[in-house]
Amino acid sequence: MSESVTLPAGLTKTILRPGHGPPVRTNDKVTVHCVGMLEADRKKFWSTKDPGQQPFTFNVGIGQVIPGWDQGCLSMTVGEEAELHIASALGYGNSGFPSWGIPPNANLIFRIEILSATKS
Repeated sequence: MSESVTLPAGLTKTILRPGHGPPVRTNDKVTVHCVGMLEADRKKFWSTKDPGQQPFTFNVGIGQVIPGWDQGCLSMTVGEEAELHIASALGYGNSGFPSWGIPPNANLIFRIEILSATKS
């Protein structure tokens, strides 16, 4: 069974590996592996797989992460890996994120793998 998902303008999602089970819904607690890159040059600024890092856990769809993550992770399933292209307005916007080397108005790419999901 496939589900049609409408993404907001400025967000595209490419499924790299399908997952299984029910889709992630608003307020579900998910744990993910992810790699963040600048879209302009694909320069990595963060990876949960780097030494000293670990998977990242958050509740989906309630503003704990940037809007592009919230919207992009909704409907993903456990085991799914997807690449999200996130326009600046759904990322860090005019402020950027200087401590990670993300300049203002940067478009981003996040490769996200859903490791686990707990229903709310």
